[in-house]
Amino acid sequence: MTGASRGAIIDAPAARVHDILLATPELPDWNPAFVRVDGPARATIGVEYRLDVIRGLRGTLTYTHIDAEMIVMSWTVAFLSETGAWTLAPHATPHQTRVTHEVERRGALAAILGRSLDSLPGLRLERLAERAAARPTT
Repeated sequence: MTGASRGAIIDAPAARVHDILLATPELPDWNPAFVRVDGPARATIGVEYRLDVIRGLRGTLTYTHIDAEMIVMSWTVAFLSETGAWTLAPHATPHQTRVTHEVERRGALAAILGRSLDSLPGLRLERLAERAAARPTT
């Protein structure tokens, strides 16, 4: 098993960040690992979404925990499984959110990818922040 974690302040309200994380078919728009996610538009715990990731691998994605402060999703493809937790907390203003992203990977492919995981949470947080800035307030 390998793991990595990073935190960032995102210039968006927690509700907007939360909505982006639960807009499952839109995950490939900002998550660098995902190519396609098929399933309902809004994530539900336990629903299995069909997933295509980089390098042509196919598998499934499942949300295992959803509440206002934390979202946990797990995905599996051949020789790799990943669990990603997103923790949301208020920051200095109601328009900012402190987001921590923790990633754990298991499997033979996780061992091969090795140190590439170190920068992954930061990259995902950067892209999530860009997505939140571009998305209109609802």
